Amino acid sequence: MTEMALPDCTRTRVAGSCYAIAQDHHRAIVLLLEHRLYASSMSLLRVAFEAYVRGQWLSLCASEAEIKQYIRGWEPPKIDKLLNDVENTPAFIEKVLSRVKSQTWKSMCAFTHTGGLHIQRWNSVAGIEPNYSTEEILEVLAFAEFVGTMSALGVAALADDAALARHILAKVNDRIEQGQPG
Repeated sequence: MTEMALPDCTRTRVAGSCYAIAQDHHRAIVLLLEHRLYASSMSLLRVAFEAYVRGQWLSLCASEAEIKQYIRGWEPPKIDKLLNDVENTPAFIEKVLSRVKSQTWKSMCAFTHTGGLHIQRWNSVAGIEPNYSTEEILEVLAFAEFVGTMSALGVAALADDAALARHILAKVNDRIEQGQPG
């Protein structure tokens, strides 16, 4: 995807940057998991999700003035406003992203900000050490795969490349059929 031709406009460059950052976080999460650095991998889940949501908002909803402000360092609206705006577009009318947020946000924040859930995972009978279940690690991987895939679909939309979107979705379906995450 790094070699794709995209329209040369500010909206595409800004939204595309958010998608690329979300994909970068996805790759970092996978690498961290491979190296058994679970706390750090979990802390990236929220920022990966936010990068993707911001990319969608910038791509589909932001005004030209908001895009220019964003480039200059303006903080976009809070996540709930971004989700509301995105989910008022035809592609997201089913409000899947809001459901994902409602199911995962509290945990993502706890892991990002070293909350109680994270501290619980660093206390075991033996002492202070990582104590994550295999199920939790697989959930982290699956969520990272979801964000990475959605970001790739965002880039395909920026490129107006329906064939690429179908290819990405076919790969996801193949992985699901094989019982692999995302």
